[in-house]
Amino acid sequence: MDQFIRKHGEVIQGVLSCFDRMLFRGYLPIMSGAAMADFLQARGVDRWGLKTFLLTQGARLKKHAMEMAAAAGRPYQYLGERTRKEDLARQIAQRDRIDQGLVCVFAVLELSRTFSLVWKEHASFV
Repeated sequence: MDQFIRKHGEVIQGVLSCFDRMLFRGYLPIMSGAAMADFLQARGVDRWGLKTFLLTQGARLKKHAMEMAAAAGRPYQYLGERTRKEDLARQIAQRDRIDQGLVCVFAVLELSRTFSLVWKEHASFV
């Protein structure tokens, strides 16, 4: 935890300490098509580069997750069907006698909001 705090200290607003466990969930704060258009425009992504950009980012994320699991000697598991992730993680922790640190990494495809972009000359609009 100290290493994480040192690495990301400039954007951390507070630290929570506990004796149990913590679940980290990540998301991009893109709640609308307009926010997605701003996100893409800020990164210089146009309609012709969108697919490549999205596939590249997805591959980077997957590779990083797999590397983190491998570095900790923990399993990386794709869950292709509806699964109670917390229950499965508890089973893995119990099976492998893990009482602290990384238990496993789950990869899942979850439902999310959708929107469409209408591309204009040099900008994208919702």
